[in-house]
Amino acid sequence: MAWLGHRRLSINDLSPAGNQPLLHAGGGTGDVLALVCNGEIYNAPTLRTELEALGHAFASRSDNEVILHGYRAWGDAVVDRLTGMFAFVLWDDRRRRLLAARDRVGIKPLYWAEPGDGGIAFASEARPLATLPGIGPAVELRALGHALTLGYVPAPLSAWRGIHKLEPGRLLVWEPGQGAALRRYWEAPRSLAAAGDGDAGWAGLFDRAVADHLLSDVPAGLFLSGGLDSAAVATAAVGAGLRPAAYTLCYPGRPDAEAEVAAAVARHLGLEHRLVPAPTDGLADRLAGVAALFDEPQGYSALVTMAGIARAAAAEHKVVLSGDGGDEVLGGYAWYAGLDPDGPPPGAEAGDAHAAFAARSVLHRHAMRLFPRFLPDEVEALFAPAGLRFGEEEMLAPLEAAFEPGLPLRRALQRVDLATFCADSILAKVDRASMAYGLEVRVPFLDHRLVEWGLSRPPAAEEAVHGKPVLRRYLAGRVPERVFGHPKTGFSLKDTGPFDWNAALDRVAAGPLVRHGLLDPGFRRIVEARSPYRQARIWALLALSLWAGSWME
Repeated sequence: MAWLGHRRLSINDLSPAGNQPLLHAGGGTGDVLALVCNGEIYNAPTLRTELEALGHAFASRSDNEVILHGYRAWGDAVVDRLTGMFAFVLWDDRRRRLLAARDRVGIKPLYWAEPGDGGIAFASEARPLATLPGIGPAVELRALGHALTLGYVPAPLSAWRGIHKLEPGRLLVWEPGQGAALRRYWEAPRSLAAAGDGDAGWAGLFDRAVADHLLSDVPAGLFLSGGLDSAAVATAAVGAGLRPAAYTLCYPGRPDAEAEVAAAVARHLGLEHRLVPAPTDGLADRLAGVAALFDEPQGYSALVTMAGIARAAAAEHKVVLSGDGGDEVLGGYAWYAGLDPDGPPPGAEAGDAHAAFAARSVLHRHAMRLFPRFLPDEVEALFAPAGLRFGEEEMLAPLEAAFEPGLPLRRALQRVDLATFCADSILAKVDRASMAYGLEVRVPFLDHRLVEWGLSRPPAAEEAVHGKPVLRRYLAGRVPERVFGHPKTGFSLKDTGPFDWNAALDRVAAGPLVRHGLLDPGFRRIVEARSPYRQARIWALLALSLWAGSWME
């Protein structure tokens, strides 16, 4: 017996015909397909036309219905034809077969577990699965180690033993008595392409991606941070004939260049502009409230700001577009600066053993630049009462899995960041914080066509000096000049106000990790050992403790 449930956020086809599960009956007895899907299929109009030409009759205008008919026509290969963000589960009753899939870069989440009764269970959140018999809310200690070193929990791991995240670009097939079988259907490029059609080719892909992401039966808004990425999304949206209302975080009572630049962009493009005051008071309590929304610990202050701006946007919109993903696709992070654009990964020309050592060395440095929190040996000391064993090899394993030694170092690190930091931190943060308020955030930069373009292009020398040159040229003359000289900040919390860091440590000491015997009561000496990173370490540990409190008590 198969049970499929769904809670709908109506965006395309607002009628009851779009309610899920979507069902389709074939010609034979028992030939029924049932589908639940979280997400949007942006090329649904094109696929629908193609399928109707093959004789398929649709029962709704839901974009998700193309998955049902596409499965009828093409089988599992339907996922190769989808452009969008999605996590879906499809039950084929005649074949007694279940198919689950997650979009290529992990925009939408999907958790799964095998409870031990011979069945399988899925959910968009881990919390319902943790209540199943045979699973139970048992903490996965390795996940806590990753949360304090990398700042997130990498897939396929989840924070709970027996619960897995379906990795991006993966299919899962399950049949009674055979268990789950996983298959990769997409991955980021492993080699460079020819130079191709340059800026014009990228601009065409980007404009099309933004136009596709505007597909909706309800008005769309826009997160406008004052940076290049969101300015580009706004520019392309206006070019597509829409002027979405823009939302920007601001810090009243202090100089705020970010909000000023965003306001200048909004005025230039003729957009309505909403300023959303960033939360700077009662941060520990705010963090506790946000932590309860998350299936796993996240160690970034942007959790609080993202929840705040999502809540404000949700008061007027069901859909907003965001500039997330631009740095991974176009190499915009500061940690790429200075890398030899044509340089191979260290040790690439040496023997396998040396190359592996060199790759691990560069990934360790990369991880420490991104996440100056705790080292693996410190994590082991923190969780010594629980018996956690967490070495450098464990910490770097997910990064090594995504590292491609055949690529120039810049592209190799972009590939790592896309598969790990972007999927398991940025996108997880955006999805949970927005969906908690009934808001869908769409990320045009992570359209797989743009990802394939960005990660397969030979690096240009100018990338080492000016990040994202193709984006700068795209925006030249289309937005105010001050956008180009504005330092990158994004939606991270820039002002913690009168935050009491010692009180935060006291809160950790009185929290569930210590009370349940997981965290060493003497954790303070470890936290204080690397004073330059004291605040980042306290914040990460506080976020972990508050998250644990929302689950364990």
